[in-house]
Amino acid sequence: MIDRRIALGGGRQAHLRFTEARDGDLRVSQPAGQVTATRRRILDLPWTWLHQVHGATVVTVAQPGQHAGVDADAAVTAVPGAALAIHTADCVPVALVAEAGVVGAVHAGWRGLAAGVVEATVDRMRDHGATDVQAVVGPCIHPECYEFGPAELDQVAATYGPEVRATTTAGTPALDMPTAVTVALHRAGVAQVDVVPHCTACDQRFFSHRARGDTGRQALLVWIEG
Repeated sequence: MIDRRIALGGGRQAHLRFTEARDGDLRVSQPAGQVTATRRRILDLPWTWLHQVHGATVVTVAQPGQHAGVDADAAVTAVPGAALAIHTADCVPVALVAEAGVVGAVHAGWRGLAAGVVEATVDRMRDHGATDVQAVVGPCIHPECYEFGPAELDQVAATYGPEVRATTTAGTPALDMPTAVTVALHRAGVAQVDVVPHCTACDQRFFSHRARGDTGRQALLVWIEG
């Protein structure tokens, strides 16, 4: 696991956790008892996990575990002990933390990114009093491994600029998702962005649907410690 803590106001802390494949498969299509046991072993708090649909819907969690299983791609909360969870196997998991005591979790595939899920989540956090938001972009597929169709690449580049264009190690067109998400965060007013350098396709510590056809999923968890 990759664990980080970020100081909040009033002596509180936000905790970020990015799991690896060895921590267990968090795919939500498993039998409920199996995935629940894995969740409890990783973090014994109520999880708000989402049925991710590659859109821009953001839910606000007012009590631990609220909205678990709803169709959405991001969540925010100001409630201590409410764990926000995103599941990925190449898409970008983004943790957002504000000193005011608001945290967010974003699932950003290219379609959700293009739909504005990153900006919508930052806006929702600001609705709850967040001012200086900082972000950690977790393990995801990197451009050297992410061959991408020219038409779709044009679509993303039209929104987030030419810097999202890249090439794979084979020399084919690629989308640079960490850069695209960083651009979206900056445009939303997030100045401090930390990108975890691990590529899920290159690094076999992580599940990768694109590189290995993995069905398993790792998780981003973010919560305010009570």
